[in-house]
Amino acid sequence: MVGATNNGVPTNLHLNPEATQNYDPRAGNFVFERFAAYNFATGEFEMAALEAWSIEGQTVTLTLRDDLTWDTGEDVTARDVLTQFRLMKKMKASLWDFTESVEQGEDDKTVVLNLKRPSNPEVIKHTLANGSLRLFAYHPTFEQFLDKGAEELQQFKYEGDVVASGPFSVESKSKQSWELTRNPEYYGADNINFAGISLLSRGDNTALQQGLMGRELDFVTSLFAPPKIVANFPDSVEEVAISAKWGYGVLFNHDDPDFGKRNVRQAVAHVINRQQVAENAGPRTKAPAPKVTGVAPNDQETWLGDAYDSFESYGMAESQTDKAAALLREAGYSKEGGTWKHSSGRTLGGTYYTPAGWTDWTTATNTVVDQLNSFGFDFEISQKPTGDYFGGYVESNFKIGAFYWMPGGARSAFPYFPLRWQLNIPDIDGGHNFPEGEQTVPGMDGGEMSIDPLSEIQEVSTTQDRATTEEIIKRVAWHHNQNLPVLGLVSKLDQSWLTDDEWDIPEEGSDERAVKWPSEWLPRQGQLMAEK
Repeated sequence: MVGATNNGVPTNLHLNPEATQNYDPRAGNFVFERFAAYNFATGEFEMAALEAWSIEGQTVTLTLRDDLTWDTGEDVTARDVLTQFRLMKKMKASLWDFTESVEQGEDDKTVVLNLKRPSNPEVIKHTLANGSLRLFAYHPTFEQFLDKGAEELQQFKYEGDVVASGPFSVESKSKQSWELTRNPEYYGADNINFAGISLLSRGDNTALQQGLMGRELDFVTSLFAPPKIVANFPDSVEEVAISAKWGYGVLFNHDDPDFGKRNVRQAVAHVINRQQVAENAGPRTKAPAPKVTGVAPNDQETWLGDAYDSFESYGMAESQTDKAAALLREAGYSKEGGTWKHSSGRTLGGTYYTPAGWTDWTTATNTVVDQLNSFGFDFEISQKPTGDYFGGYVESNFKIGAFYWMPGGARSAFPYFPLRWQLNIPDIDGGHNFPEGEQTVPGMDGGEMSIDPLSEIQEVSTTQDRATTEEIIKRVAWHHNQNLPVLGLVSKLDQSWLTDDEWDIPEEGSDERAVKWPSEWLPRQGQLMAEK
């Protein structure tokens, strides 16, 4: 089976997941087994390396499959997992946000996490089922780093004798490709009826698209392709669309004299027609957020419940210019010569940052800025290389710009993660400067509501009662809806690609396709097989 990696030339890449620079997850995800996976269609977790997990009080018990082995034929044991978890502690992995210590359980297939405090089971499960968490730490290889610093672990390029826990082993790598062979020691090896996988080195989206057009590639794990490109794919190429729990939004610098004002942020929200942004940026893969809050669009009605209709929509499919104008006048702005200005004479606008090369985001940014300037803001767009783009946000060197409004992936299906993320955005070291402490916003039922949103959402991580969790999420989501730490505009679907001319794959719409990523998950299940 032929796929591709666009993470670089394989000879420059390695398979140490803790050394993120030059680690190639495209190969690593075939070589290393995951602990568990989240199904985006069913909302359920599916076991992989784990036979079971149980959470009682401050104890999490993980039971490994009895038939889980390394490709050497040796059993994967608690010792291997403990080694990995202890190395993850050096790297400040999120597992250790709630874990005090780890130890072997009653046998060598059981691992116990001792928690710092009672913790929400959903937080623990999403952490363990995170798609980037793979079972890689073969103890004889990684034992040497237990007594060394994080820097030495990060410098280790795992590329020689890589020991696999997943369905494929590393045979070789070259400038042209990774060559992976079927691992006969894998517990699901009988589900795989082909010899291996070639991952060809391809530099960019265009090369990947051409690989599908010419049927050089049997699959592409993740690839954005606009409608005009998809129309040129052979009939044998099938798109698998999975919710990304991620999408385009607007980031404000809360220290800015203009965009640090709630009225101004709300005015921006009222002006932007989210439906038009989605249609322009990619109607096949984009959808407007029905409510502006930190909860993923498909999950809003479930989590907001009876309060859903009370949440401000800010006009999903229209520009509510009258409401925006009233908010600006109330905040001390007036329109002069078609442009809004503060009473001090300061023009309301500035530089709007967007990342260069993110083609769908470029279209979204052009739409947003056109809408805002038509209303009377005065923005100019600045496209920044990715490094400078993130760097400017980290250094708070901005007023307003494009940014994703959820951290993405399975964890964003549980609102605790995106609601907390919007307040401190670790991706930019909190460079949007959202203020800490108590905030006062209009109440759900009139009057005012005082809330410390970060403190409240953190309570979810230690709450084991579902009703309490729902109430906290509803309150913090209301705060985000009113105070707009980040303005969420659209969500997206991730596009994954399979082919069916030489391969048997699940039918379109089947739940089996909804684990990320199908090309990696389906062979494990016997759901992606060579035609006989």
